[in-house]
Amino acid sequence: MLAYRMRHRIEFQRQVHTQDPVTGEVITTWEAVLFSGRFDVPAEVLTGPGRELIAADAQQAETTARINCRWFPVDRLELYTWRILWDGRVYNITSAETDATARREWRLRCSDGLTDGQ
Repeated sequence: MLAYRMRHRIEFQRQVHTQDPVTGEVITTWEAVLFSGRFDVPAEVLTGPGRELIAADAQQAETTARINCRWFPVDRLELYTWRILWDGRVYNITSAETDATARREWRLRCSDGLTDGQ
């Protein structure tokens, strides 16, 4: 992993489910994940081509991105439930891979635009 490529700052968020004590409704919110006392981590963000489609008589747009960041201990299945904030956009994690040693970096494929993840 080349450190000079980590020129972007991203923020990971995870879902938190709470129950309203009055109505009993389950409320889903997002909280930032803390890494070594910081909410943002250095990463390399590579955005790809976008696409537009028409579904349910409404035009929708989607952008894909590859995000590489240093490895941190988290279960891969839990990582799929997280989302990433970068440059005012919310990216949903669609794929999470590691390097050959599985201890150096996360290689994440993400998308935004079609769903807001709420």
